[in-house]
Amino acid sequence: MEISAVKLRNSFQINYVATNNLFVKQGALCLVETEHGVDIGYVFKCRRFRHDPGVEVKGKLLRITSPDDLKQVPEIEAIEKNAFAQCNEKAGAKKLQMKLISVKCLFDRTKIIFYFVAENRIDFRELVRELASIFRTRIEMRQIGVRDEARLVGGYGPCGKQLCCVHQKDEFEPVSIKMAKEQSLNLNSLKISGMCGRLLCCLGYEYKLYKETNDRMPRLGAEIRAGDATYVITGIDTLKETIQMRHEGRTVEVLNSDVELESDAYILRKDIVTKIENADDDHEEDAYKL
Repeated sequence: MEISAVKLRNSFQINYVATNNLFVKQGALCLVETEHGVDIGYVFKCRRFRHDPGVEVKGKLLRITSPDDLKQVPEIEAIEKNAFAQCNEKAGAKKLQMKLISVKCLFDRTKIIFYFVAENRIDFRELVRELASIFRTRIEMRQIGVRDEARLVGGYGPCGKQLCCVHQKDEFEPVSIKMAKEQSLNLNSLKISGMCGRLLCCLGYEYKLYKETNDRMPRLGAEIRAGDATYVITGIDTLKETIQMRHEGRTVEVLNSDVELESDAYILRKDIVTKIENADDDHEEDAYKL
């Protein structure tokens, strides 16, 4: 089955849909049918090969958009703007403890979806009835979390790039404090939290690499025997795979490949020990990189 990656209107998230025997190129605007309804989508990428079991297909392309289709977009956006104002006004009058985030009207106007954030469950049945009587279509109230809010609103992270969550799939990957510890990051909550107040999504991007590399390296505080001397590890650079170790005022930086494990003890290779022993004792600095 041929599939295409599309981004729906007012969304940066990538949805994989069946191409449905349509000949489309990257950048084409199409009508897309997903589990939530029909909307306009931008073809982000075409994948002309058989269906990859690891890719979840949700929907299909219907047809290439026509000029008449594009003329309807401003009308739909006007409906969304009006619906946002009406919902905010009526929710405030009913004193509902909810924060309206976004409104989306499907292209075929069969449903209007209201996205909101609330700390507790909200009884919005009366609100839905009033909105349905105004817009004469199905109304769906969808409560979302703070991560979804950040994804819908958008913004830029401390790295200067657009928020990671904006480009993620429907489901968020789990992120834990363990990932930050494995990467030796500052555990200050302000440093490792995103705009939503939760742990940064990007903590999971390099976690696997850090974990695999750290598992091959000794830990901080471990001892390394170098000839007759015993060094203590004072620093580790995971990406460079280097180790800083100290003995009697001398700090030496070696590669992880210079260290061998024998009988559960770390031992420095003999040729590296020789380099250390032959180092100039009158060197102005007490740190050596070998």
